[in-house]
Amino acid sequence: MNYFDLHCDTAVRMYLENLEFCNENLSVNSRFSSCFEKWYQCFAVFIDEKTAEPFVFYKRVLSDLRKKVFNLCIPNLYPILTVEGGTLIENDLSRIYELKQDGVFSLTLTWNGENNIAGGAKSRAPLKPFGIEVIKKLNEVKIATDLSHLNTKSFYKAIEYADYPIATHSCLCEVSEHIRNINIDMLKLISQKNGIVGLCLYPDFLGSENVYDAFYKNVYICLENGFEDNIAIGSDFDGCATPLNVGDIPNLYVYLKNMGIKAEILDKLFFNNAMKYLENFDKL
Repeated sequence: MNYFDLHCDTAVRMYLENLEFCNENLSVNSRFSSCFEKWYQCFAVFIDEKTAEPFVFYKRVLSDLRKKVFNLCIPNLYPILTVEGGTLIENDLSRIYELKQDGVFSLTLTWNGENNIAGGAKSRAPLKPFGIEVIKKLNEVKIATDLSHLNTKSFYKAIEYADYPIATHSCLCEVSEHIRNINIDMLKLISQKNGIVGLCLYPDFLGSENVYDAFYKNVYICLENGFEDNIAIGSDFDGCATPLNVGDIPNLYVYLKNMGIKAEILDKLFFNNAMKYLENFDKL
């Protein structure tokens, strides 16, 4: 099978714990490459609102990631760089140009707290004037605006300005009322701008330790509401406590197929929708 994952936190784990990409303690590691024909993996550089010297930290993690993953040349692995946490912008819009030069595909505006861009899930802050400038600059250089982690107020304002919206790792409020989840109305707004949502495999967001069943419920509701072309996978592996790892992805595919979801739809969910988004993005 082919697999496209919009979000993992493996890069920061490797950097902080001094691990190689082959380390079996990583939920995403090179040992699982044989599970897939093509494997597109987004590696997020995670930065929260308390990270000291966030841009320096980003550069260090990026350097480590390039050595440990990008330079490995695993034949079927296509690594993609993302950033989780717009705090690294600080007050310098020119950094967005540097992110583009580094090959960053998407930027999550906040983590769970508040920064000078917007308010995260554990904040009541709105999208700020500087945040509007950031989104417009992301539009200009064609970096996707990642809306995961925003609170409701910031989300609804940010989606107005984002030309290339994405939510890389979120689940549905209709399944579990977690503050990090989005609702069907939000998914609809993302879809209206040809964006996609990476459904997450974190039990807390799914609202159940039975990850397979809760994930199925998320997928079912998305399909029931007509969003088969706007959903993908955003595992959050190595950033959350989940019983699964990337080696379990083929089993998840089979489980969903046994639950009655057609292979054509599953191929969209696990690969084609994210691939189409990436290809269209590259053509702009």
